[in-house]
Amino acid sequence: MNEMITRSLTGVVFVSIVVFATTFDLITATVLWTAVLLQGLKEYKKLKGAPLGYLLITLAVVSLWAMGQPFEVWIGLEVVIFLTWIWANDTFAYLGGRLFGKKLIKRGLAPNASPNKSWEGAFVGAIGAAFVGWLWMGNQGAFLGLLTGILSTLGDLVQSALKRRANVKDSGTLLPGHGGVLDRFDGLLIAAPVVLIIRIFIS
Repeated sequence: MNEMITRSLTGVVFVSIVVFATTFDLITATVLWTAVLLQGLKEYKKLKGAPLGYLLITLAVVSLWAMGQPFEVWIGLEVVIFLTWIWANDTFAYLGGRLFGKKLIKRGLAPNASPNKSWEGAFVGAIGAAFVGWLWMGNQGAFLGLLTGILSTLGDLVQSALKRRANVKDSGTLLPGHGGVLDRFDGLLIAAPVVLIIRIFIS
């Protein structure tokens, strides 16, 4: 099967499961994020047990679970809203990188950790996340979306550095066309705890 088709189908199924489980009830949300945590810890073991990785995935998952407590459907939706900022950053960064990457700034964003990432892609990704945040929550959402986009890229780079150190391309093979759970959730590693703390203070 064409790799793009595989990635697209996996992405649709993946997003559908995450959205359904996160918003259906407390049990499905808890099962989902517990499974993500356990699989993430397992994949970090493959990356030669990076202590930083264990800490980051634990904090990220606990933060996501906490965003939806006490559980109500509309609160569970807040977690999904946050995830849309992550997904928007990934999507817009990819498009921005393809269109403008290394045309304005020749040096990549982090050549040693992730040679393909560009400053232009990171900028477009953060702006895209800010735009989606604005659609959800107005100016406050734009700020949180922008912050999420920046921190998501930072988490991605941290994960890339850990994989490079372990000399592996993907953290796992659970998601066809995407790699492992950590390859899809690396944007949460730093963004989730920070955004949770900020939203607590804002509310």
